[in-house]
Amino acid sequence: MNTHPLATSFATAVADRDLDRLGDQLTDLVRLRALLPGGPIEEHGRDTVLARFHAWFGDYDTVVLTDVAGDTVGDRVLVHYKLVFDPDVDRRVLTQTLVCTLHQGLVGRVDLVCSGFREDR
Repeated sequence: MNTHPLATSFATAVADRDLDRLGDQLTDLVRLRALLPGGPIEEHGRDTVLARFHAWFGDYDTVVLTDVAGDTVGDRVLVHYKLVFDPDVDRRVLTQTLVCTLHQGLVGRVDLVCSGFREDR
């Protein structure tokens, strides 16, 4: 798999918890559908989607991006990344895989699958 520029910029913004930079990549009307260990969710609108990412990752002291990949799949972009949380305290790991639909160069739809926070052994 290649490393598509969107994969790197999206994953880096998530790991940095930089909601402004993440928001710059989303349309105003972005739709997020996610399959999480606790069940599916759906969010609509940039502010609501950013609030969801903040709820997931905003309270961690340290988030480290350890892997990122992405590729074009027809008219969509596949993004995959792995994050490690609080590695010096209670180390957890998580992966997310997204299929993004672009609208005028911005992400208009995100279909996401998440591993959930796992113990990193």
